[in-house]
Amino acid sequence: MFWNLLFVVIVTLLRSVSAAESVAVHDAETGLTYSQNFALYKVDGRGITFRIAIPSNVSSNSAYDVVVQVIIPNDVGWAGLAWGGSMTKNPLMVFWRGSNNQPVLSSRSASSHTPPQLYTTATYILFNTGTKSNSTHWQFTALCTGCTSWAADGGAVRYVQPNGGNRLAFAYSPTKPSNPSSPTSAITVHDVHAYWNHDFGTARNAGFEAAVQRLLGSQGVRA
Repeated sequence: MFWNLLFVVIVTLLRSVSAAESVAVHDAETGLTYSQNFALYKVDGRGITFRIAIPSNVSSNSAYDVVVQVIIPNDVGWAGLAWGGSMTKNPLMVFWRGSNNQPVLSSRSASSHTPPQLYTTATYILFNTGTKSNSTHWQFTALCTGCTSWAADGGAVRYVQPNGGNRLAFAYSPTKPSNPSSPTSAITVHDVHAYWNHDFGTARNAGFEAAVQRLLGSQGVRA
């Protein structure tokens, strides 16, 4: 009985693990201040760090660009970020390491709990600055256009609000995509998912546009 209960607890933890509260982090390399959350995918403490930076002059209920920086342990096969806080009916940023160990970002969306399809409304530009790797982790920094607004059911438009908290979600799989060099590759079902309230108020940057122009000048590549 004890072992059955322990097994259920462990499976529950691995399938839906809470993320820590947002903290503000300044990254000197990119020159931006990010709102950061750490999302666990293993009970031993392994997790993915999600950082978000936005302009300071954004009004509520409006679309805006986002710089996203993610730090990923090397054992991750693929992972994804849901900008609307769920798997379905919002932009998804799916990412993994390609066969040349370079980050691959894939813009996707799903209308139901089925493999997400390509989503061309949101686009990503991968920056050279802030994109790197070492023996344990890899990191990418990218500009997203089209991630903060999308069409909902009935024709209404949903927004990621620039003030206060927004529910975000992530998914993790230890299995690499079938064709890791291609952003259109098929992916496996995720093993773990989690949700959290990400503080966008601390992600505001007065010098956002200037920083983005500098980063684009460092030979950013469309993902």
